[in-house]
Amino acid sequence: MAYRVKIGADLNKDVRRLLVSQTGRAIGHLSGALDDGGSAVHATRKSLKRCRSILRLVRPGLSAKSFRRQDQAFRAVARLLSQDRDREVLAQTLALLTAGEGTNADKAALSSALNALQSEHLNGFAHQDADDNFRAAIGLLRNIEQGLQTLKIHAERVETVAAGFRMAYAEGRITLRAAYRSGEDEAFHTFRKALQHHWRHCQLLGPVWPELMDVRINAARELSQLAGLDHDLSVLILHLSDHRHPFDAAVRSRVQALAMAEQTRLRCEMKPLAERLYAFAPRDMERMIKRLWPAANRLEKSRTKTAVAPLSTDEPLPLKRQRLG
Repeated sequence: MAYRVKIGADLNKDVRRLLVSQTGRAIGHLSGALDDGGSAVHATRKSLKRCRSILRLVRPGLSAKSFRRQDQAFRAVARLLSQDRDREVLAQTLALLTAGEGTNADKAALSSALNALQSEHLNGFAHQDADDNFRAAIGLLRNIEQGLQTLKIHAERVETVAAGFRMAYAEGRITLRAAYRSGEDEAFHTFRKALQHHWRHCQLLGPVWPELMDVRINAARELSQLAGLDHDLSVLILHLSDHRHPFDAAVRSRVQALAMAEQTRLRCEMKPLAERLYAFAPRDMERMIKRLWPAANRLEKSRTKTAVAPLSTDEPLPLKRQRLG
């Protein structure tokens, strides 16, 4: 089911449809019933993030208690899967650095770190623990599905989603400035989360003007991928800083230096892309959705009304009478 709003649908029903679709996908990935060819943990966490973005889009129409309860429920599921995801991220990041340019000494250090990582259980996290957490996560998701039936949004559709779109976008602008002002890893991670909400909001609101929103979707996706790599490098650097893990000191120092250098390069590449994506004022973005929504609704109705059956080839087309002379 498409991760898109339906322009003419009831807001409450549409939001429940979107949330139930994503929770269903998450349960499918964790239970093994749904396999997209990748990591079940990664696919599940993607669905959970989509759910949290849906909630933020309609946040202006939810009570503070309702929003907090639903958001915390999805976060609780994500926490159950975080350790297994961290292990995947560390291995993928080391492999990515190994594939890049570097000296023979760099390659040897990265290979040694990857071997050490693969031989250890991250924080004692064993396979049996993963199975237990999968079952617990499925249970929580089934409870969430039941609770969604009573989710109630108390506001008009276009005003709600336009305000939610503006709030998430404004948060991205604020956290972007804070990240480059402080240079701290946590600040960049906070920006990344706001960016991902904006990216998914553009996906959700794509039907208001598909060609226009596709431009923002593609730009946000590219930036989000870079921000994701930046965060993965932060996770690796933090893990290497923990001296409980069996890394040789020389290997630890060299891999950290490589990760930090790549992180610096990524942040330089990200900055102009982010400044372009967040170039407009938040209120302008809100006004854009408010104006496009009814226009898209009218366009959809117009296309439905003007849809006609194909003309029969047995009947001649009427000719328009023209005045001579």
